[in-house]
Amino acid sequence: MRKTILLALVLVAFVAMPAMASVQNVKVGGSIDTTWLLRNSFDLGLNPVGDENQNLFITQTMLTIDSDLTDNVSATVHLINERVWTQKDPVVADSAVDIHLAYVTLREMLYSPLTVVAGRQAFHYGNSFILDSSGSNNTAPTDSGINTIAEDLTKQTALDAVRLIFDYEPLTLEVFASKVDSNINTLIVDNRDDVDLYGANATYEVGDSMKTQVEAYFFARVDKSVSIGASDAKSDTVYVPGLRASTNPIEGLNVQAELAWQRGNYVASTLASSSADNNQQREAMAAQFIASYQVPVLEEYKPLLQYVYTYVSGDSNPGDQASRQEASRNKYTAWDPMFENQGSGTIYNTLFNLSNAHIHALSAQVNPIEDVTTKVTWTNLRLDKGLSGNGANTTLTLVQPDGTATTAMGVVVDEKEIGNEVDATITYDYTEDVQFGANFGWFIPGDLFTSANNDVATQAIVHGNVNF
Repeated sequence: MRKTILLALVLVAFVAMPAMASVQNVKVGGSIDTTWLLRNSFDLGLNPVGDENQNLFITQTMLTIDSDLTDNVSATVHLINERVWTQKDPVVADSAVDIHLAYVTLREMLYSPLTVVAGRQAFHYGNSFILDSSGSNNTAPTDSGINTIAEDLTKQTALDAVRLIFDYEPLTLEVFASKVDSNINTLIVDNRDDVDLYGANATYEVGDSMKTQVEAYFFARVDKSVSIGASDAKSDTVYVPGLRASTNPIEGLNVQAELAWQRGNYVASTLASSSADNNQQREAMAAQFIASYQVPVLEEYKPLLQYVYTYVSGDSNPGDQASRQEASRNKYTAWDPMFENQGSGTIYNTLFNLSNAHIHALSAQVNPIEDVTTKVTWTNLRLDKGLSGNGANTTLTLVQPDGTATTAMGVVVDEKEIGNEVDATITYDYTEDVQFGANFGWFIPGDLFTSANNDVATQAIVHGNVNF
C-alpha cells in the first residue's frame, strides 16, 4: 500500500512538472477516519442459527491535492483508501488507493457568470433528498476495502460529470451531465448500454428579511443497460421535476418543504426474451417537510429541536407490465430512490431503500459543555401502500450492510408499521482538526413483522477523525 501511495504522489508530481511555472498555489491536506463498528441482528432474526453480528475496525484515509494554476483555473485530486484492519493484501481491494476526486474548475469561462467543473467530483442539490453524488444507497465501489462488508459507510461518493454553474446573483442556475456507468466500452455492434444522468437546478434568493430561498429542478436518469442483447427494448427512464423552498418566519425557526414527481418508463425485468412483459409508466411522488427551531432558552446549551416528515409513494398495482417493445399501459407508482443521501449512519437507512414509506423523525440536540454536542433522534416508519391484496408485492426486502438483499421471513400483510428507531449521538471537538464521536442505534420492528422475524437490530459506531 505504501508503494501505491508513493507511486501516486510521484505521478502527480511528474504530471505537474511541465506546468510548475504557472502554478500559483498548491495545498496538500487530507484526513484519517478510524471507526469501531458493532452491529447485531441486522437481518432482524432471519437466521435461525442465531443473531448475526459484526465487530470490526475500519480506517478510511484520504489525501487531497488542490492546485491553483491561475486566478480562474484550479485542479483537485483526492486519493482514498478504505479498509478493515489487518486486511492489506496487495492484490485485493482493501489495499487499493483509488482516485476519489479528479476535477478541474474553470471560473469566468467565456464570460464572468459562468463556472465549469469537469471530472470526477462531489456535489448535491437541496437536502440531498433527490440527488447527491453519493450514488445509490448502500453501495460501495468494488475496489473499496469495505465493499461487501459495510457498504453504507463508504466515503467514495462522487460521480464523473460536467457541471455548468451560472451565477446571476440572486439567481444561480446549474446544468450538468454525468456518466453513471459506461458498461461495455470495447468495439461491439451495439454498445447502447450506458447509464446517464442529466439535470438542471435553479436557486433563487428572494432577499427578504426571512432569508427565503426557492429552488426548482429537473433531473433525468436514462438506463440503457436493460436493453443489452435486446436492441428493441425500451430504456429504463426516470424524469424528476421538483420544487423546494426554505424560509425563516421567526427568529430561530427554519422551515423547508420539498415536492417532487417521477415520470418515465419502468423496466420490471432485464430479460432479453421478446416475450418478457417489462414496461410500466412511472407515476410516483415524494414530499418532505423540515422544521428546525433554535430554542430561545438556556442559550448557553444551544438547544435545537427538529422535525422531519418524509413521504415516498409505493406501488399500488404491481404486475400487468406491457411487453418490452410497447408503451406502458399500467402505472408504476413506487418512488425510485434515485441518488438520495439522507439518514446516513442509521439502521433503517441500511435496511430499507427510500420508497413506499411515511417517515417521521423528531430530534433534540444540545451542547451540555463546551465542544461537546449530544443528539437524540426518534424515527417512525410506516408503509405507504400495504402488502395486503397488492398482487405479487407481498414480501419485504431487507438490505444488509454488505449490499445484499434478503426477504423478510414473515410479514403481516394487513399491517403497515415498519418499526421505530432510536439513535443517540455524542460528538467531541477535541481541537479544530480532531474530532471524536459515537452513535448508538436501536431499531425495533413494528407490527408488520411476525414473531419469526422481529429481533431488535442494534449498532454502535465509535470513530475518531483527524484532518490535516
